[in-house]
Amino acid sequence: MQQRSKFFVPGIIMIGIVLRTPFTILPIVLSDIADGLHVSLSSLGLLTSLPLIMFALCSSFAPRLARQFGLEKLFTLVLVFLTLGSLIRIFNLPLLYTGTIILGGATALLNVLLPSIIQANQPHRIGLLTTLYISAMSLSITIVSALAVPIVNVSSWQGLIITLTLICLCAFFIWFPNTKHNHMLEDKGRNHPVTSLLKTKKYGPSLSSVVYNLYFFIQL
Repeated sequence: MQQRSKFFVPGIIMIGIVLRTPFTILPIVLSDIADGLHVSLSSLGLLTSLPLIMFALCSSFAPRLARQFGLEKLFTLVLVFLTLGSLIRIFNLPLLYTGTIILGGATALLNVLLPSIIQANQPHRIGLLTTLYISAMSLSITIVSALAVPIVNVSSWQGLIITLTLICLCAFFIWFPNTKHNHMLEDKGRNHPVTSLLKTKKYGPSLSSVVYNLYFFIQL
């Protein structure tokens, strides 16, 4: 238990950091990306909508995947896809869109399953850990948004995406030790996790986090 606690909380914080930053700052440097790829700005318009589309498409698959792989192993796999999806965006327009699709699907899975993995590992600290990862998410967006333009100015838009990819890679390495403490998601009558959360007050913080994340996606 001590080893699990050692890596679980930092891992949750890092997941909070990479939950939005890989794609929310793109609108700030969209003109630089268009210039770098020699395409019109209008051809990049769909980039801001793809995360919400992928959230809607992929969320329903999260419980099934968690039951198949286990929560910690699935999170590890998702962080691999998150890192690769972020990296491939630097090459060309098709891969920019492909990477954004992968990022949207990966973050959708993390969003849906975060309350479940917190409940499985730290059932008595749900409120604290929910607050931690939401705070990490909000603070990281603020910091990266402030640094995005300076990073592009001293390097390029690819340099910014590589920086974001390194953060995702960092999250993977910090989370990876949790894989050996894998929890299988219980199948409670095939109900969606959010449905289960609605039935009891003790899951209030987790339900709030789901609603908050969905609202955040809609604002993109």
